Amino acid sequence: MTVPGRAGELPITNLDHEATSFALVFTVTGATPAGTDGGFSQMEANLEALGALLGVRHRLMSLRYEAGSIVRVADVTVTAASEPEVNTGAARAKFTAIVEVPGVYWRDETITTWQGSANAANQAVTTLAGSTAPITDSLLRVTGPATNITLRDVATQGAIGLLTSGSNSITASERLLIDAAAMRAAVVTTDTWDLATGTDKTGVISVFGPGSASRWIHLTPAMAVGDPFSRAVLISCTATGTIAASKLEIRTRRSYL
Repeated sequence: MTVPGRAGELPITNLDHEATSFALVFTVTGATPAGTDGGFSQMEANLEALGALLGVRHRLMSLRYEAGSIVRVADVTVTAASEPEVNTGAARAKFTAIVEVPGVYWRDETITTWQGSANAANQAVTTLAGSTAPITDSLLRVTGPATNITLRDVATQGAIGLLTSGSNSITASERLLIDAAAMRAAVVTTDTWDLATGTDKTGVISVFGPGSASRWIHLTPAMAVGDPFSRAVLISCTATGTIAASKLEIRTRRSYL
């Protein structure tokens, strides 16, 4: 988009990432499940087994990547596959499959829970350190007492909170649950992460800042100046009427490009 009186174009930031695709190259041999050489017939059986795995269409396929201590997972769909190139004499075949990651990002395999303060700025979410992509599906929980609660992602300045009018506080026996992926909120009275067990508060949630028209808070990593190996997610939580027992918790998985 051009702007009169400004050279070039108006930059647009905070855009969502596109779905990504990449190729998987398979070399299939005649190895049996026991590790022995089963020859050409076993190679054909292995090809059929792999084809059955890649041919699933009723659900997404879970893809796992390992490199030493690094483990990443992503749900993918197979969009294309080549015909196998078969070497009959060597009992080997080679083919390529193209997979797409509809959810864009690689994720950690396990979910973690972080705890911080219900009234503190620029808190480092240590369990999300090292992420390279925004975390779009966090569960956030604020334990009361707390009034006028606002959560803000420091990197993007996207924020979410209870409206400042009406029912905008929680007591010491209550917890405000926010599901960023489903864009829902509830107040519960037990130690749970299940919004269905509480009182719906979605209608009194206020979302503001960049991207607020189409999303709830996205936790976004930012690099430290001059140190690309230091990637931290910072969050601010402000509220009034808090005590030492008031706290903020975040349950999610790290995200990677």
